[in-house]
Amino acid sequence: GSWPYAVDGTRNFIDHFHTCFVLKGLIKAEKIIDDKRITESIARGIDYYVNNLFDSDELPKPFSKAPRLTVYRNELYDCAECINLGTMIRGRFEALDRLVDNTIDKLLVSWWLKKGHFRSRRLLLGWDNVPMHRWGQSQVFRALCFRLYSEM
Repeated sequence: GSWPYAVDGTRNFIDHFHTCFVLKGLIKAEKIIDDKRITESIARGIDYYVNNLFDSDELPKPFSKAPRLTVYRNELYDCAECINLGTMIRGRFEALDRLVDNTIDKLLVSWWLKKGHFRSRRLLLGWDNVPMHRWGQSQVFRALCFRLYSEM
C-alpha cells in the first residue's frame, strides 16, 4: 500500500505528493484496464495514505516518517495533491473524503491571506508566507478549481 521514493537505500522515504502521483496514475489506469489488482492496489494505497500521511490536525504531512530533520509541518503542495487525489475518487473512500474536506476547510480559514495568496508552509514555529507561485500556489488554485468543477 505504499511506494518509496527510491529503492537505493538512501531515498527510501515515503512522501505525500509522490504517493498522490502514484495513486492518481493507478486511478487513471483503472479506468482503461479492467484488472482487479489495480483496484486492490488503490484500496491498499488509500488505506496507507489516510493512516500514515496526515498529522494530528488531519492535514497532509510531508512524509510518513521523515528521512531527515524537517523544519516544516505542512506544505501547500501536499494539500494541493491531496485535493486532486480526493476529487478524482470522491465517494469511494469515506475517510479520504473527510480528510480532503478538512484540508480544504483549513486552507480557506488558516492558510489563505488577504493579500490574495496562500501561505506556503506551516513551520515548526510560525509560517512561511512567501507566495511561491510555481510550487504550491498554482497547484492549490488548480486543485480547488478542479474540485469546484467536479461539483457542477
